[in-house]
Amino acid sequence: MVRNLHSRKARTGTILEISLQHTGGARFSAEARHHRVWLDQPAEDGATDQGMTPAELLLASLGGCVGQYVVQYLGVHGLPSDGLAVRVAAQPAAKQLHLGGFSVEVMVPGLSSSQLRALEKSFGAGLVQNALRFENPVRVTATSAGTSKKP
Repeated sequence: MVRNLHSRKARTGTILEISLQHTGGARFSAEARHHRVWLDQPAEDGATDQGMTPAELLLASLGGCVGQYVVQYLGVHGLPSDGLAVRVAAQPAAKQLHLGGFSVEVMVPGLSSSQLRALEKSFGAGLVQNALRFENPVRVTATSAGTSKKP
């Protein structure tokens, strides 16, 4: 079992860390606290299709972030969340190995047009969506087995 999600304090707040364990082929296991998620590639790409692709998991993270924010918003405003659904899509961009814009559709049955517009005006919050919306540096390094570099 891999212990993966760690948090530690930094000057600007808590740093989230997660590690993944390769389990064969294109498959990885990611574990956070007592939860496990499998990542893989589709069978047509020569893998075993035993989990979401990393890109699909990214979309799931974005949708989950928006969805959880919407549930909080609805609760604060005394509005029902029954039947709430979120659909997320991203198109591959012309630039190779790059996703274009993300589209998030929130479906909340039973809300009036004015309630939906007010909800839409509140969509600027959320850790994952803000990470995608604003430029963030990504630093990738390689180490030998048994060593670890902390960002």
